Amino acid sequence: MQKKRGLSPVIASVLLVGITIILAAIVFFYSRQFIGEVIEKDDRNIELLCEDVSFISESYGGKIYIENKGSVPLYGIEVRKKGVFDIVTAAQEFEDPSVGPGETADIDLPVEIETNQEIIIVPMLLGEVKGRGTKLAYACDEDYGQEILVG
Repeated sequence: MQKKRGLSPVIASVLLVGITIILAAIVFFYSRQFIGEVIEKDDRNIELLCEDVSFISESYGGKIYIENKGSVPLYGIEVRKKGVFDIVTAAQEFEDPSVGPGETADIDLPVEIETNQEIIIVPMLLGEVKGRGTKLAYACDEDYGQEILVG
């Protein structure tokens, strides 16, 4: 008697491998959105460069004045209203490409900010996305910012 084997075990194996590959792709693309891209500047993670940022800021006459005292060029600032949630009201870039060490710049105060209101100035740095070469602005943590009173 001849043993007959059908194609069903082969088809089942192919389907099992195909489904496994599809599930792996779904998990990969889903998890990619939770893993942030690495932004670098001068071959260092840009988050570590925030520690080297030092600046003086003050506000009067409808402007925010910034003097860079650190060794890292500042690309811009984030202006946050001081309060329970520290709402970001504006992220503004400087007119020049950046404010280098020892340089000063000014930015117009956002219209949402009123006189005698406390705000937090958070520095922004410009880095490159690792592996892609595209430039991207990065706002440092609020710990590296300065609280000022709008005059």
